[in-house]
Amino acid sequence: MPDERQTRVIEVLENRSPKLAGIYRTALDLFSSVAIPGCETSRIAVICHCMRELMAGLPDVMSEYSIPRPRPSAGTLLRQLPGLLAGHPDADLGLDQDLIPIPRAVAQALASLISTATQEEGRNRANAAALVTGGPDADHPVISQWTKTYNYFVGWAHLDRNHEERRSLPGDDDLAEKMKVVEDVIEVRTALFFENLHALEDLLAEINNVDEENAS
Repeated sequence: MPDERQTRVIEVLENRSPKLAGIYRTALDLFSSVAIPGCETSRIAVICHCMRELMAGLPDVMSEYSIPRPRPSAGTLLRQLPGLLAGHPDADLGLDQDLIPIPRAVAQALASLISTATQEEGRNRANAAALVTGGPDADHPVISQWTKTYNYFVGWAHLDRNHEERRSLPGDDDLAEKMKVVEDVIEVRTALFFENLHALEDLLAEINNVDEENAS
């Protein structure tokens, strides 16, 4: 069962995005359960996948601005490369020389892929800054903590990454610490929202009082 703090986070997410609230609930449900023998790895992977999806979706529902993902994405462009290269069988990217001639279409595709990947990386940091700090400072120290937490969840969400490289799965204390980073940001952003809302309400009340006094 969620504790009092987690219940508040769920309520905030329900108001902003029921889908993200459901993802967070799923992570909490699995976290509070004992893994079925033989399913320990799957439990960790699903928890981390849910938290990764939550972190990726938060800027859209809790920030004042959010940069949309480039279309097509770098992943889409990357998947198109093998088919493009198949249409140019004479292009040999494995030649052992400093300069390798490649068809213009392939060069343009590679340039587009690199440009899009760069945009996505910048977008992710900018969106994280808007969410975590409420401003555009992507170099703020807290952004590094957010990014490390995101990479942690991404790494353990994929069975072909850290699961194969590490001897033991992360413990629940470690998971709880990383989940708390996300919960803290949600609570802080919610508090800032309500503080700004109350300040706006006070300002409107003052304006209304002035208007009433002038009218009388």
